[in-house]
Amino acid sequence: MSWTGKNEVLQEPLGRDELEAMLDGIDATYTVKRVPAGAMIFWLDEPNGNHYYLAEGSVECFRVDAAGRTKVIDRYGPGCFFGYHILRDDNLPMSTARSCDDSRIISIPKESFFRLLHAYPEFTDRVVRYLFGLLSMQTREVVSQSFYGAGQRVPMLLAELARERCDGGGTAPARPTVLPYSNNDLADMLGLSRNSVTTALSRLQSQGIIEKQRNCIHVLDPAKLEDIAQMEGE
Repeated sequence: MSWTGKNEVLQEPLGRDELEAMLDGIDATYTVKRVPAGAMIFWLDEPNGNHYYLAEGSVECFRVDAAGRTKVIDRYGPGCFFGYHILRDDNLPMSTARSCDDSRIISIPKESFFRLLHAYPEFTDRVVRYLFGLLSMQTREVVSQSFYGAGQRVPMLLAELARERCDGGGTAPARPTVLPYSNNDLADMLGLSRNSVTTALSRLQSQGIIEKQRNCIHVLDPAKLEDIAQMEGE
């Protein structure tokens, strides 16, 4: 469920059983805990010495600006790791993490995480490739914010999300691609106002490219959406 780009360099998610076997193999300490929907896992700029693996549920990391606007940094689904702030000497998170659903999380202390890195080269390789993907995603986002307005960024994001939902398939799906995001979700992803996103979506709907429903978007014409996204991105 995480978006968009940084997991392109990864293969199948690491399973919980495999992770626990690795941790047990080096006698590492870790904790498995249930986190209810809406509960905070860590806070911006509050020291936290744990790394996290999401076994069940969903989690989002976000920041809130001085005007009260929320910018979602990323969302995570089962099999994802988050909490790379432990790579900093001060262990200070650069965002706040919140459980979106009832979730089950494996909390890995910093010392145990580094023991994993030293004991399993394949795990280290995975972490490096993930962080490279994260850097690539953030670079694209900075470029997008610098060069494109709201009316351009919305179709570009929708096209990218649609490609991810279709797993990069070469043929158009027989049914509309359903993106399970509300206007607020898209506004959070892009750091835009809800009104700006609503205006851009209304324009796409009037062209017959999408159909906006209550908490999701049906992509009716993915080819045309791709054409618009590429045109806007030039």
